Amino acid sequence: MSRNSLPARLLFYLLFSLLLCFLPIGVHTQQTQTTSTSPIPYPPLPREDRLKLFDQVWRAINDNYYDRNFNGTDWRMQREIYRPQAEVAQTNEDLYRILRQMIARLGDAHTRIYSPDDGFDRFRPSGTTVGLIVRRIEGRPVVTWVEPGSEAFRQGIRPGFTLSWINGQPVDKALEKIRAEVGESSTPTALELQSFDRLFSGPRGTPVIATFIDEDGKNRLVTLTRRFVEFQRRVVVRQLPYRTGYIELTGFGPEIEREFEYAMQYVQGTRGLIVDLRNNGGGFVTTVAQIASYFFDEETDLGEFITRQGRSTRRRTQRLRTVYREPLVVLVSARSASGSEIFAAAMQERKRAVILSTNPTTCGCLLGVSRTLKLLDGGKLNISDTDFRTALGRRIEKAGVKPDYLVEMRSIDLLAGRDRVLEAGLDQLGRMIAFGPRGGEIGFKLKVPDLGVRSSNRNSPVSQFKQ
Repeated sequence: MSRNSLPARLLFYLLFSLLLCFLPIGVHTQQTQTTSTSPIPYPPLPREDRLKLFDQVWRAINDNYYDRNFNGTDWRMQREIYRPQAEVAQTNEDLYRILRQMIARLGDAHTRIYSPDDGFDRFRPSGTTVGLIVRRIEGRPVVTWVEPGSEAFRQGIRPGFTLSWINGQPVDKALEKIRAEVGESSTPTALELQSFDRLFSGPRGTPVIATFIDEDGKNRLVTLTRRFVEFQRRVVVRQLPYRTGYIELTGFGPEIEREFEYAMQYVQGTRGLIVDLRNNGGGFVTTVAQIASYFFDEETDLGEFITRQGRSTRRRTQRLRTVYREPLVVLVSARSASGSEIFAAAMQERKRAVILSTNPTTCGCLLGVSRTLKLLDGGKLNISDTDFRTALGRRIEKAGVKPDYLVEMRSIDLLAGRDRVLEAGLDQLGRMIAFGPRGGEIGFKLKVPDLGVRSSNRNSPVSQFKQ
């Protein structure tokens, strides 16, 4: 269905009320709830239907993509290259692999296709997980998080372990193969995220055989089962030492707005606040604006979304009764994407907060997706149909948000259960409380107590603090 067939008012609402999150499979699963729902396998499509599906996907992108130049890609040429491959695809899996390869030529993390087996629902993000996350640290693929109580946890896998082999091949070789299949993405950071997450992706209920190197240099061979989960956006609030507050947001959606209001009431009276967006892949732009409103006295410009035709709509905060005026530190990471990047960029440009990260930039994945197109076979397609510029005219897509301060992440700290970024955030907050906004430039060291991730209450729902 062409976007031109939508009534103008409905299109306007869809276009600017939603911002699709960048949510790779294997995301931080402390935010998840396991579900047994499984899609029914569907038979291979006949040749005529394969071509109809291919043409539907190609034409939808051709007519709706935000950039008339398709990020420098000859889009008509892609049709000539990939349509013959789709025609002879032997299975539906092969067909969708071909479609993904074609879409990857756009170098855009938000434009994605999902087969009927994926069971994609933009309002209820889901995927498969083995209960852990692996990222490159100090040049090695290192476990950065393990889901408490998961199969990986029960088998003794811990943050700081190095992943060496997976499904019978060295990790680097597996990553090389995955990168060839993924093609391109918004940034090298986004490509790295997608590649590592796909190490463990596959049909639910199937095994992954992996070898890890533990803290003593010994190999641990384990078999993990892929589980299907729904990723839940959550608000986690804590009180830190020195009368400072901490709020973690795992996504932006209407369902967390009331919880965030309770969290803001809880941290009123603190001397400073840390907002943690390290595992936040984005979500609804309306929620981003709502959350940002708690940190500005006046209506504040967050930036603008721009359509292919050059139409622009600005996003602004609103005036609220509850406003937090104390020093603010925002924690981001390579996983902070889309709506998180809008929030971090606005706080940075207005000099409202100091941004800390272990990565030189955030994901650099910030485009608008107004709707999800249902395909002929029941699959779904997301198309980036708006670009974004910050209030100062910065384009975040393909650039990301650069932090004010970089914090080194080391595997030895993960093994010890230390959250160095959180510690650095509290140190920075102490400087700002003591010396003002430029406190980070002063030679001062706050004695930060142990804030180890093993002892933190990061799974606590905010409802514990409503009272």
